[in-house]
Amino acid sequence: MSRKLLLPTMLLVMLALSGCGKDGGGPTDPGENDGGTSTDGLTNGDPVPNGGWTNPDGSTPAPQPVDTSVYAPGDDPGSAGSDGASTSLVFQTSGSARYNRGTCGSDGTWTAPSGQKYGPHNPNCLSYRSAGQVGNNSKGQCVTSPEGYVGLWLNPQAHATSPYHANCLELGNSSVNLSLRFPAQAELYLAKDGSGGSVLNFSSGGVTQAQLIYDGIAGTTTGAGVLVGTDDAFRTWSIGFGQPVLNYAGGLSNGDVITALQVSGVQVVACSTAVGCSLVTLRISGS
Repeated sequence: MSRKLLLPTMLLVMLALSGCGKDGGGPTDPGENDGGTSTDGLTNGDPVPNGGWTNPDGSTPAPQPVDTSVYAPGDDPGSAGSDGASTSLVFQTSGSARYNRGTCGSDGTWTAPSGQKYGPHNPNCLSYRSAGQVGNNSKGQCVTSPEGYVGLWLNPQAHATSPYHANCLELGNSSVNLSLRFPAQAELYLAKDGSGGSVLNFSSGGVTQAQLIYDGIAGTTTGAGVLVGTDDAFRTWSIGFGQPVLNYAGGLSNGDVITALQVSGVQVVACSTAVGCSLVTLRISGS
């Protein structure tokens, strides 16, 4: 069925997670105004899970409150996790960062335009191919966008999708089985008008960590926040919902990601400050 998002009915808010920096930003969503220095020599606001993805203007997408006059709770979809093969990713160690905002250094440490540092293994410093190589799915082509952004994937029909596309990520040599568990509970809301609009929240302790909103008319899904979990060795991993596959910011429609998560899963970038970043398949399983 079609789904419709009624954005005018909702106000944008930034949800503060526990362990906030001085500017109120959560530890998983780096802002550029955090102050102080942490014990590792990086900024106090450095997110330990390292999952924040910036927009072209430097902002980070924030979850929105659900308007219950527009949306009604759906069936409980359970929780999110990832099992199976994962592929390591390569980081830039110099040059301009994502959307040409800031620069990249050793081990993918991101220096924001303000001069503050976040990392290592920050997703804003992932390396992308853009010299005409085939996509990681053995289809299409990786080029540079007219704005100068790398990793623009042209699909097999030569339609431009988005820069910094997962199909254009530079893959590492490591491919291992990775089991990730995310304790936040998935909460599904469906539009009451039958248009098919939907909202999927991932909440823990009454706080929305991450969110997806599907617009059935436009056929696009937008994402916000950071989903935080652990692997079997209890190392922290995070999935930033501002990444292109989860957050439509222009180009070719990314479709109904909410349904895809419940059916076949979606290939996303998961990052760990201690380990690095990998491509994994995120799925929602029943509670």
